[in-house]
Amino acid sequence: MNKDPEIAKQGHAELDGKGLRERLPWMFKWRVPAGLKRLVPPFVVRSVRTLKGRALTREFPRNINYTQALEDIQASASISIIVPIHDAPAMTARCLASLEKHAPESEIILIDDGSELSETSKVIQQFGARNGWKVIRNEKAVGHSEASRAGAGLATRPYLCLLNSDTVVAPWCWRQVKEVFDRDPKIGVVGPSTSAGCPVQVLELANYLSPYLNDNQICAFAKRLLTEFQEPAELDLPWVAGFAFFIRRSLWEQFGGFDRELPDYGNEIELCGRIAQKGFRIVWIRNAYIHHFGGQSYAQIFGHEGIQARIRASEIYIEQKKRSLIP
Repeated sequence: MNKDPEIAKQGHAELDGKGLRERLPWMFKWRVPAGLKRLVPPFVVRSVRTLKGRALTREFPRNINYTQALEDIQASASISIIVPIHDAPAMTARCLASLEKHAPESEIILIDDGSELSETSKVIQQFGARNGWKVIRNEKAVGHSEASRAGAGLATRPYLCLLNSDTVVAPWCWRQVKEVFDRDPKIGVVGPSTSAGCPVQVLELANYLSPYLNDNQICAFAKRLLTEFQEPAELDLPWVAGFAFFIRRSLWEQFGGFDRELPDYGNEIELCGRIAQKGFRIVWIRNAYIHHFGGQSYAQIFGHEGIQARIRASEIYIEQKKRSLIP
């Protein structure tokens, strides 16, 4: 949610040292010269970008339906996936369809957080009834933090995944996350790679191609990432983004979850800070991938200026809270 350029800089520097910088195609690196951009109408620049994006997506097949190995299916059973939802019915349906297909054994808990559109309620009810998922309805929106808290209160699996409703999951991320948690009991929070959000976790090519990829191509991108880097490339960070926030359920309960004073933005940063102070690690797994479109749900309520105001308010609150805890 918050973006910290300095953290991003440090993270990419460390990745470069490990030889893990993205292998970007030559076409991606080509840019319209700045001088030329100023001479042509904006719609021409947009058209060139669209053509370039669509050309780059050709290496990711559109029509292959990917299936999961037994190990990935079994790994999904260890995770309770909590999805706060506020309208954006088309995007919500896309997210839930990916969960239906690629999280077959997970415990899935949907929180309809004051959605106003009947289409949203219909999507939630249909997926919930068809799959036996747990569904909570808030008549009035309470925000991401409280919606997550309500869902976590119903969770029973060892690990929680707090998942935004403007995401698409791939078949393989559950096993990557579970193996990292199982390998080191001091790892408390895990975040995957993505296409939008915390700059360290965002992959450049995924971000650029996001508007042009269908769900099969998103899976193809995730598969290529997994194939290129066979072992999870773990990078310790001060915090990971909240779009797909994996945490041990025992830690969530121990720390009381998100701070109630941060209903939408900055909640993952504040919680990661408390967890890190107790000696637990927060890590990004380079080859686990969940696609994030960004700004499709709660962001529609506030607008860009409203979001920036909430981010600034969260930064002030977190800093004041840190100071109050200093002896």
